[in-house]
Amino acid sequence: MSHEKNSPTIADWGEFGFIEALGASLPEASGGLKLGLGDDAAWWAPAQRNGILTTTDMLVEGVHFDLSYTSAADLGYKSLAVNLSDLAAMGGSPSCVYLSLALPVQTKKTWLEKFVDAFLLLAKEHGVQLAGGDTVKAGELVISVTLSGLAPAGNPILRSGASAGDDLYLSATLGDSFLGLQLLSGRMSSPAALKESTTFLQTRHLRPSPRVALGEMLAASGAVTAMLDVSDGVFSDLGHLLTASGGLGAEIDCVGLPLSVAARHFLEANLVDYETLLAGGEDYELLFTAPPERRLEIESIAVNAAVNLTRIGRVTAETGIYMLVDGSLRALGGRGGYDHFQHQGC
Repeated sequence: MSHEKNSPTIADWGEFGFIEALGASLPEASGGLKLGLGDDAAWWAPAQRNGILTTTDMLVEGVHFDLSYTSAADLGYKSLAVNLSDLAAMGGSPSCVYLSLALPVQTKKTWLEKFVDAFLLLAKEHGVQLAGGDTVKAGELVISVTLSGLAPAGNPILRSGASAGDDLYLSATLGDSFLGLQLLSGRMSSPAALKESTTFLQTRHLRPSPRVALGEMLAASGAVTAMLDVSDGVFSDLGHLLTASGGLGAEIDCVGLPLSVAARHFLEANLVDYETLLAGGEDYELLFTAPPERRLEIESIAVNAAVNLTRIGRVTAETGIYMLVDGSLRALGGRGGYDHFQHQGC
């Protein structure tokens, strides 16, 4: 984690020293959070709306991240960002977060400080307060984050509400994180002419943008029938949505897929294809459905949220996911997303 051989480790700091320092750096509890760090449990009394949404995520060294190319700050940011994305996918408003860390004793104090600083900076950006957590000694780094927030005033947007005929939308762009990971891990080489594109794609992997405000706007509109965030890949996550909605299918127009300039450079250089981009994960963009008659509302939300929303296809009554290529439909299959019990390593 650090090449500074003589710098203090968390063993020198101690668990209680770390907790005391962390508590001193936090603002006083406010809003619905009555009591955060310092007691046996947090006390959260949020204003009544339509219930509380809670999501949790665990990141394990060597499975979810590689410290050889992931900085402490990037990891701190992403640890919270992936949870914010889950709440965004249901239209929730994040409020309180709980951070638990299993840390090797050789972890450098400066590394942990950078991790926490980036975590708290993103939390502040989204009005989230650190309300508690835990720390333990371990042989490898494990990060567990639990995030709670308020459900939208109507109902949370579920995966299960899509209908045949609905439009299929994706926020921002597709495949950037996948390409960034391939470049960071050395599985893909980048031509010198694409250096600027490479930097952009790597940043998109290390620092995804959780679409919290967009999720809240989509929920408030009442136009969205089903939604989730793209963590395992568009193909895999779309399959989850279609299954939850009763076993529907979808047609995706590859010409309409939203690609960043950087990703398009790699596509045009034949370093990647559309199917691979659809299978790649960790974009943490919102994938959702809405009836065709709500298109003008969706366009308006895109403008207000300052996030591109692209209609990439439609939901069908027939099962299966198909891609429209040169006027012909081709079945997509065998390109599923990440499965923790079928994959090895990052």
